[in-house]
Amino acid sequence: MDLFEKRRKAFTFIELIVVIAIIIILAGIGIPFTSNVIAERSLYNAATQVQQDILLIQNLAITHSSDNAARFRIRFYPTQNRYVIEASEDANLVTGKGKLIKRQFTSTIGFPLFFGKNVPDSVVFGVKSCPPSSYLDVSFNNSGVPHTGGGHINLINKSGSKQIKVIVSLIGRVRIEWVKK
Repeated sequence: MDLFEKRRKAFTFIELIVVIAIIIILAGIGIPFTSNVIAERSLYNAATQVQQDILLIQNLAITHSSDNAARFRIRFYPTQNRYVIEASEDANLVTGKGKLIKRQFTSTIGFPLFFGKNVPDSVVFGVKSCPPSSYLDVSFNNSGVPHTGGGHINLINKSGSKQIKVIVSLIGRVRIEWVKK
């Protein structure tokens, strides 16, 4: 049994260094891709939350309204990066009585007006666009149709590289759409 006839059962140090270098290179390539995916996913999640809140108000208006009056609504405050949901008939956005749901976006996601970008408009319904330092109400009648007509809510990330729209049609359909650049 000669010394050279023995079989190797381990890796050499050089082989180990080459494998570690390949892993580091692949990780370096993948990290920017994953951060982009995370930013896109968090923006989509925020748009989905807005969509679900609009659908909640629409369903409350259908099930609890016997006339055409607006008893349930969402009030958008684009410059403050938040919105408030009036989710009961006795709610009052001024005094805070009744069931109010308040939603605040993070500092990295929100309305274009919050980040100082006025194009495209943050919240637009019918012929109304939300003016700076103000609010815009969205409500539905007992058929689920928006009172002010169809419209959309724009959301962007802080850098402005990703943009998404929550669209409410004239007949009350609510959908999400990415804005292509």
